[in-house]
Amino acid sequence: MKLDRHGRFIGRRLRNDRFFWFILAALAISLAWWFLDSNNSGSWRGAGHKTGHVGPEDLTEISGIVLSRRNPGIIWTHNDSGGGPRIFALQIDGSPAGVFSLDNAVAIDWEDIAIGPGPSDQTDYLYLADSGNNNLSRNTITIYRVPEPLLENRNPSSRRTLTTVEALTFRFPEAPQECETLLVDPLTSDIYLVSRNRRSIGQETALVFRAAGPHQRGVTRTLELVASFSTPASIKGGDISRDGSLVLLRAHSPQRPGSALLWRRGTDKAPLHNVFREAPRDFPVRGEPQGEAIAFSPDSNFCFTIGEGLKAPIYRYKVPPMDTNR
Repeated sequence: MKLDRHGRFIGRRLRNDRFFWFILAALAISLAWWFLDSNNSGSWRGAGHKTGHVGPEDLTEISGIVLSRRNPGIIWTHNDSGGGPRIFALQIDGSPAGVFSLDNAVAIDWEDIAIGPGPSDQTDYLYLADSGNNNLSRNTITIYRVPEPLLENRNPSSRRTLTTVEALTFRFPEAPQECETLLVDPLTSDIYLVSRNRRSIGQETALVFRAAGPHQRGVTRTLELVASFSTPASIKGGDISRDGSLVLLRAHSPQRPGSALLWRRGTDKAPLHNVFREAPRDFPVRGEPQGEAIAFSPDSNFCFTIGEGLKAPIYRYKVPPMDTNR
C-alpha cells in the first residue's frame, strides 16, 4: 500500500495487484505440496507411500537395505563409510529393533547389503559389500557373509555381536572398479556387483561382475565381467526378488528424477546376468538426498527406498506388473 500527502493509505484493487497474486499462488503451491506429502500421495520427487522415518540418530548415511526373511516387518540396513561394522534392524515405521556388530569385520566403505543362500541349507544369509572405491585405489574388496539373526525381541536398545562371520575377498579382472550394488542370486548363490562411474555425466555404462557360487573364505577370487548396459544415471543399489524372477536396480543422480530399473528373468535356466541384455522397465521413485538403498519386500509385491540424512523417510512402492512373455 502507498500513503498520500496526508499520511493516509491509498487503496488499490487486489485483483490488479501482481504481488498479491504471486503470494496467493505460492501459498496454494505450498499447501498442495504439504497435502500430497502428508497423505503419501506422491510429489514432484516421485510416488510412494511413506511408512515412517529412520529412528536411530546414528543411522544417517544409509547405503543399503534388505527385507528380513526370518523376522517379518524388519529392514536390515547399515551406514556408509565410517559407520563401523554394524547392521541395524528397523521396523517398517523406522523404529529401532536392535544393533548387531560383525565380529572380526571392518567397514572401510560398506555400500550394499543383500540376502540369499549360503553353506547351510534352509538358512538365509546376509551379505555385506565392503566395495566402496572412490579413488579406485583398492585392489581387493571384501563381502561379509553371516547367517541372518533371529530377533528374539525387538528391543531398541538391544546390542549383539554376530560371531559366525565369513570374509569373502575378490579382485576385479583388470582395473579396480567402484561398485555400490550387491546382488545374490537365490537360485545359484552367484554374487553380482554392478559398477558406477563417478566421473560420468549423464548416460553411462554399468558393468556387471560375477563370482559364481559356491563361495569359500580364505581365498581371493577374480571376478568375471559378464554383462554391461547403458543407464541414465549411476547405479547405487539393487536387489533380487526372493524367487529370483525379478531384478531391481536404483539409478540415482542429483540432476534427474529418481527411478528404479526392473527386469524380469526368463523362464529358462540361463544365468541371471542375461537379463541385462533386455531393456528394463522404468518406474519412478523418490528423488531422495543421496538415494541409494532399495529392496524388495519378501513377497516381491512392493519395494522400499531410504535416502541419507537424519530421520530419513522410508517409502514403499507397488512393484509394477511385468510382461510374463519376456
